[in-house]
Amino acid sequence: MIRLIEYEISRLQPMNKITNLTAIALATLALGSSSTAGKPKPAKTEADYFPLRVDDTWTYRNSEQGGYTLKVLSEEPQQGAPNRYVVEFLSGVKIHNVFSKVAGWVLLHAESYPEHEGLKATYEPPKQYLPNPLVAGQKWEWTGKDSTLTERRESNRVVGFESITVPAGKFRAVKVVSEVTGGAAQTRTYWYAAGVGLVKSTTEAGQTKYGSELTDYSFAKKKVAK
Repeated sequence: MIRLIEYEISRLQPMNKITNLTAIALATLALGSSSTAGKPKPAKTEADYFPLRVDDTWTYRNSEQGGYTLKVLSEEPQQGAPNRYVVEFLSGVKIHNVFSKVAGWVLLHAESYPEHEGLKATYEPPKQYLPNPLVAGQKWEWTGKDSTLTERRESNRVVGFESITVPAGKFRAVKVVSEVTGGAAQTRTYWYAAGVGLVKSTTEAGQTKYGSELTDYSFAKKKVAK
């Protein structure tokens, strides 16, 4: 009888060891899960379709001939307002555009021709240039005078994603269509890629059609804090 009891005890001991090991494993797993659950998930970064960093440059070729470059010249702090960025358009003539980013919008504050004194347009309130990020179905309008003092009306809409191939590469870009009236009526179409910016544009005015494509771009390296 004693032997039988001893046998039963010896038979149960490995099972107890297995049970204990299983319990420890489950406890460890639960502890790991709870510690993982307690860690905050990294915030999701919204796509930027209009990046603005000082010294960033973009080069485009025109469908007819020639081309142009864009370069972020400076970032100018504002008292109690978002920083403003001066972007230079260079193609024979030089144009300086002043942008800022606020509340899901890229805003255009001014457009000037530094080689032609007095030729400047200041937008007050600032012109809603582009939603950022871009979402299919968005619509917005603008009415006002441009740098030539011509009264313009723009009706804009975000169409959606398209695959676009240009000399700078292949991009998944968002298509934006702008109907412009005032002077000669135009339909302007733009394609923006997240993290890159404008990759292609076309303008149609009656029988006339022209456009540009991105051929190269160079982004300034981020400074590492010491």
